[in-house]
Amino acid sequence: MKLLTGGFGNPQVSSKTCFHIFVLIGLICALLPFGWSSEETEKTTDDILLENLALFSEILAYVQQSHLETPDTKEIIEGAIHGMLRKLDPYSQFIPNYGEFRTQNYGNYGGLGMTVGIREDMLTVITPFKDNPAALAGVQNGDIISHIEGESTAVMSLTEAVNQLRGEPGTYVSITIVRENESRPIELTITREVIRIPSVEQNVIGDKIGYIKINQFLQTTANDVDNALLDFKVQNVRGVILDLRLNPGGLLSSAVDIASDFLTPGQLIVYSQGKKLESRQNFQAEGEKRERFPLIVLVDGGSASASEIVAGAIKDHGRGLVMGEKTFGKASVQRLFQLSNSKAAVKLTVAHYYTPSDVNIDQIGIEPDVESPWFSRSERQMHLKLRDHEKLKTFVEENGEDVLEKLTTAEHAPRDDRHASKLLRSYQRLTDALTEEQIVLSDIGIKYALARITEDPRDELEHDPQIVAAMEQLKVLELFAKKD
Repeated sequence: MKLLTGGFGNPQVSSKTCFHIFVLIGLICALLPFGWSSEETEKTTDDILLENLALFSEILAYVQQSHLETPDTKEIIEGAIHGMLRKLDPYSQFIPNYGEFRTQNYGNYGGLGMTVGIREDMLTVITPFKDNPAALAGVQNGDIISHIEGESTAVMSLTEAVNQLRGEPGTYVSITIVRENESRPIELTITREVIRIPSVEQNVIGDKIGYIKINQFLQTTANDVDNALLDFKVQNVRGVILDLRLNPGGLLSSAVDIASDFLTPGQLIVYSQGKKLESRQNFQAEGEKRERFPLIVLVDGGSASASEIVAGAIKDHGRGLVMGEKTFGKASVQRLFQLSNSKAAVKLTVAHYYTPSDVNIDQIGIEPDVESPWFSRSERQMHLKLRDHEKLKTFVEENGEDVLEKLTTAEHAPRDDRHASKLLRSYQRLTDALTEEQIVLSDIGIKYALARITEDPRDELEHDPQIVAAMEQLKVLELFAKKD
């Protein structure tokens, strides 16, 4: 076997290159336990490995001897490692400097306020967080980021792409977005900011409905949800909406604690399964049995990881109704292995998470019990046009911050109520003026756009079409609960 010499011209490899090759061999051999497992493959593993290492060394020799540029052997080998791990899955990665990696993940940094993942080998937006740079620039869930600073993301690992998007607060980054049903790519230049997102938001909306929005699963999240449920009990709420839309996940422990708030102690929440049967690990509901509010869980394509674990457990146990759109499908276990005699590390996917009914979340996602889309893509485009629209601002200024409440009252007022008729005519003029600008939306779409600029945060919640649908479903659940 020709390990260190090639075919045409038999290019010679330097001793330094030999060292790097043997480092690579060591890395690959260290990874063998995670790669091949069947009896048939075990018989040929050594032969295949040696044959391909010979191929690698031969190509490396040609590159060193004949390529126009003088290559950095270390960079070439690291590139090969990145390529090898990219072939495994989107989340396995090589970390050249583990100390620096920890600093990046735990320190403050400037970013765009969105989470991204790899879907069908493309860098895809999972969640643009509300009121953060990406969302304010018009980035949407499901957008494909094809280029960052003019460089194609097709050859980037997930980590490389995230590092490109991060940077000093106040600096700019240019991205190119490919969006479904858009004929041309969208070019955006966005200013990075220090991103701070509240973990939990709570409110009481409608006719005594408790609303909990979880943006991320952090260490403090479960305690915040516990406090919200205690508040709801004092306020005698009739039901709870748990909003997990655009939630990219977070800590598994937080997901288990929050699912435990709604399930019976001992019920299975999720389990992880690796290559071996004995690697299965069960996570069950803990703590005391809690009051069983009627429950709706809202999810969408931006709900991932820990969000899917909570939604899947509630759905499988029939504890509540899951509504919205199919989730992202990202729930796998990564483990860090620090490499010997090196400051580097490798992160490998070692297991997947499964719901109590054996759904592989990472491959399938969570299908809602009730499909309830938010707005179509064309309607979302209309809403972008309405952001800070002067006609909407003027309408609110003329009719007051409580204009949406007034509109609801006016729509049910007697025909001879002159104040109600005047307000309804003014609203009709607004919709006509928007139509002239080719901004065509349903009544609920225009009212939602108005709700986004009024001061009362409940307006936006009470005019969100998915939350409106959830409140209607809670009434149905309440009726069934009374019959039981």
